[in-house]
Amino acid sequence: MEHFTRLSYRHPGRVLAGVLVVALLAGLLASRLGFHGSFVELLPANTVEVRDLEAVSRKAGGDGYLVLRAMGAAPEELRRFAQVLAPRLEALEEVRYVEYRYDTRFFTDRALLLLSAPRLKALREDLQEAVRQHKRAANPLYVDLGAQSKPPPSFEEIARRHSPTLGVSEYLSSPDGRELYLFVKPSGLAGDLVFAQRLVTRVRETSAEVARGFPGVKTDATGAHVLRLEEDRRMREDLTRASLLSGIIAALIVAVSCRRLTALLVVGAPVGVGLLVTFAMVQVTIGYLNIITGFLVAILIGLGIEYGLHLAMRYAEERRGLPAEAALREAVLGTWAGALTSASTNAAAFAALTLAEFQAFAQFGWIAAAGVLSTVLATYLVGPSLIALAERLRPLRAAQPLPARPPRPPRGPVPRSLLVALVVGVCALVAYSASVAGSIGFEPDMRKLRGEFAATRLDDHIISQLGRRHAPTVFLTPDVAQAERLASALRELEARHGEDRIFSEVASLGDFLPRTGADVEAERAALRTFVEGLPEIARESEKVRPALERLEALLAARPYGVEALPAEVRRRFTALDGEGSFVMAFKNESLSDTDALHRFGAQMDELREVARERGLEVRVLDSNLIAYRIFDLVEKDGPWLLLAAGLAVFAMITLSLRSLRRAGLVAGPLYLGLACLPAAMHLYGLKLNFINAVVLPNLLAIAVDNAVHLYHRYREEGPGSLSHVVRTTGVAAVVATLSNAAGYGALLTARHPGLHSIGELALLGVGCSFLGTTVLFPALLALLERRKPDMADGESVLSALPLPEVVESEEDVRSTT
Repeated sequence: MEHFTRLSYRHPGRVLAGVLVVALLAGLLASRLGFHGSFVELLPANTVEVRDLEAVSRKAGGDGYLVLRAMGAAPEELRRFAQVLAPRLEALEEVRYVEYRYDTRFFTDRALLLLSAPRLKALREDLQEAVRQHKRAANPLYVDLGAQSKPPPSFEEIARRHSPTLGVSEYLSSPDGRELYLFVKPSGLAGDLVFAQRLVTRVRETSAEVARGFPGVKTDATGAHVLRLEEDRRMREDLTRASLLSGIIAALIVAVSCRRLTALLVVGAPVGVGLLVTFAMVQVTIGYLNIITGFLVAILIGLGIEYGLHLAMRYAEERRGLPAEAALREAVLGTWAGALTSASTNAAAFAALTLAEFQAFAQFGWIAAAGVLSTVLATYLVGPSLIALAERLRPLRAAQPLPARPPRPPRGPVPRSLLVALVVGVCALVAYSASVAGSIGFEPDMRKLRGEFAATRLDDHIISQLGRRHAPTVFLTPDVAQAERLASALRELEARHGEDRIFSEVASLGDFLPRTGADVEAERAALRTFVEGLPEIARESEKVRPALERLEALLAARPYGVEALPAEVRRRFTALDGEGSFVMAFKNESLSDTDALHRFGAQMDELREVARERGLEVRVLDSNLIAYRIFDLVEKDGPWLLLAAGLAVFAMITLSLRSLRRAGLVAGPLYLGLACLPAAMHLYGLKLNFINAVVLPNLLAIAVDNAVHLYHRYREEGPGSLSHVVRTTGVAAVVATLSNAAGYGALLTARHPGLHSIGELALLGVGCSFLGTTVLFPALLALLERRKPDMADGESVLSALPLPEVVESEEDVRSTT
């Protein structure tokens, strides 16, 4: 490192030219990096839920609906508007079909064909009883002695009672008819943002064009594609704003703390180079960022700045007593060991996340580890050369040391009682934190993580108007027969779960086809016999004749097949290529609550097992299954990943210091500080969620930096130097902590609640880590240094512990680290 420092000082142009070439090439690669905001991207492609979603989506032509609301005119006018708009929308290549009206007359004319044998029998028995009662009432000699508690049902009431339940009405509209809803079935996925943007744009343009011919008619839209675009737009805006803001705040912190404009370049340029190299590697290896990795720019800015800060502030300190070249040499050699240890420890903590089964965590760990190492290397490649160039602007000044600052008056030692009180206070906070850790919990409401949009409010409104949710869970089966068997199995499963059932309604194409079987035919024959056997007087009755004629017409209806069904029904349950049939299950409740989500996931696992036992092939299309699997993986991976990150940090510190005891001295305050985080979260009222949970291992990486730099400087300066170390490296640690806080704190400006929660948790964590590494750690060192009064002159604090001997010479320090 000493040779490279000499090269950087004497030939800074060569070094910077080489770095510039690398940065330009990296920038070209990084410019191709995309952003995938879909939750599907958070899981591995071989996950069952992801495979099913992609397979069923290809068969269905897309997932969910784009729901267009028409309003502002009389119901008849809205229906005419929809009649003109629907074919215009169906002509778009992004649209598969449009639903707003069903041919209910087709089914009312064939109602008896849709009744099962038990329901046909019940209908016949009700009709027989009604006829008997009407006969009694028509008999002038019949006297009602009060045995009949209520009048006999009319034939219209019997017809309504035994009408088949199809779950459709003629028009998709509000109860008062003032709003009409057009359900646009897209031909692509909501997760495909390019397709979603094209779809929404063309649907809105087409509806606006048609609406010009219908004065007063207005439209707005919601649905999976609209919600996905709105969430992505908000996240992009938040991440861009947070990245810019964190950079500005960090620059202000550097300018104020270093008081030299050149320090901005020394600190900022390496971060820029490190980010370009990092995201170039990401583009080559992964190809995109997701909702978890997207905020890494802000984080890496905060983490990367501290290496340059320690270098710049140490150089300014050494420059007060040495010429420029010698000061640069001392600054680089004095901070390189701590920076490399810190970066390696950070990278190890992040790398522990690559063990996660949850793909988003694994990608986050790989990118963050690469970013930290790229930034520290860029700092010591670029930083010394930039310092050398700045000094060359004034060559005469560079040859002489800068005037030393006037010595500060000596301060008395911090009272031992205060140090003890500080240590006891932190331990008490840790105890309180342990007592409330179980009450923090996991955020159960997914909707709180997504936030409220105009489209979400419209979505809720339409659900309340129609009385059911319009985004069903879709099951793909090979044919209609298997679809019926699966629907039957699903109904049985839901009946067993009773009040905990997830689905309120299950529908398949078989529900719209005539019932078959010997028992059904026997009941239809018995019903015909009953009708034919009615006496002539009953046929002449004004009350009976219309119902009887209607019943005879229903009995005369001929069975039909799939091809005869109305197109709007047939296409809902038929795969695009004609090979496969769908079962649709409408949920009983919102799955934004994780308790409901877990019940849903458990019942879907149970259904798969039942389907396997019955020889049924089934695939499921529902983005809630993606959320369920994410929660499952986060809950399973989280504790082990945190433990792995903690062990990685301790292992790297031990490897660097070559002593378990020294590592314990450095890492102990770090862990105690982070152990206060549950207390901070409890007092603040913050819960964990699958988005901000990734911050926890990251806090270990952030926290270790300050302790490592303080410890290395303390070993370098020797015994009795603690107050000097705190005034120099300690101040740099404070500035570094502020820069980290700036990186995360910028996320507090995010409107996306999930991203906002990252900023909240990170700031609490940074505060707790600062308490442990920059407050508690020096206090422990001070107490140990005072353990024996005669130690002040010659022995270091470490000799007060049963630790190996502390190296004393500068060369020993370098070789050890």
